[in-house]
Formats: sequence, structure tokens, C-alpha cells
Amino acid sequence: MTEKDRIVDTLNDLIHIVEDSHEGYRQAAEGSGNDDLKALFNDLGAQRGAIVRELQRLVAEQGGAADIGGTVMGGAHRFFMELKSTVLGQDRAAILAEVQRGEAECVRRYEEALKAGLPLPVNAVIAQHLDRIRADCDRMGSLRGVVA
Repeated sequence: MTEKDRIVDTLNDLIHIVEDSHEGYRQAAEGSGNDDLKALFNDLGAQRGAIVRELQRLVAEQGGAADIGGTVMGGAHRFFMELKSTVLGQDRAAILAEVQRGEAECVRRYEEALKAGLPLPVNAVIAQHLDRIRADCDRMGSLRGVVA
């Protein structure tokens, strides 16, 4: 595998997890009966969409082809596939817990990417994204504390 391929693969992995987050927030906003959560999820979904576009731009700068869409396989980090039913069937604290769990997986994947030895300009963007996602994960935890 060439260095370019390794960089593109790492970025595409991040595209997948962030697109899952983007779609999950969209679904959560659609299904939420809480106006404040709906607004929050819409805002976070829009932010995730912007992050996906920035990652796709980085892939293009590397001469690669950006993947489109989220992941196909499920797993513990695929909380967003379950989020819609959580939103429709459970309370606010449960919704926030599920969102926080998914954001924690995003954080984990970004931390792995930062350890991959990518070029400094790419790492700088990834670090900025990670700061944003960590802050949102912490925000979910704080909101859970308020409603618990």
C-alpha cells in the first residue's frame, strides 16, 4: 500500500463514521418530540455534514477518491442505526446516552487516525475535528447529568 493510499484509507474511515453520525443526528431530529433536542440534533447534524465535506476535500487533495456514505456493517459503534427507535420509544436521558455512546466511538476512531502518522496539515484538521467531537460528546454527558 502506498503512502497516499494509507492516508486516503484513513480519511475514508473517518468519512464513514462521521457520515453515520450525520445521518443519525438527522434521524434523531426527525423523530424527537423535544423541540430543544430537535434543534440540537439538527445543529450537530449540520456540523457533521460540514466535517464530511472537509474530509472529502482532504481525500481529493491527496489524489484519492472520497467514499460516500456511512458504513455498511453494524457494531457497537453503529449506534445511529438504533437511535431512531430510541428517540421514538424512550426518554430524553436514554436518547442522550445513546448519542454520547456513538460520539465516544467517533472520538476513538479520530484518536486512532491521529496515531497513524499522517502529514501535518491532515493531522491538524483531524485534531480540530476531534476537539469538536469531544466537546459534543461531553455536552451530551452534561445534558444527561441535567436530566438524570
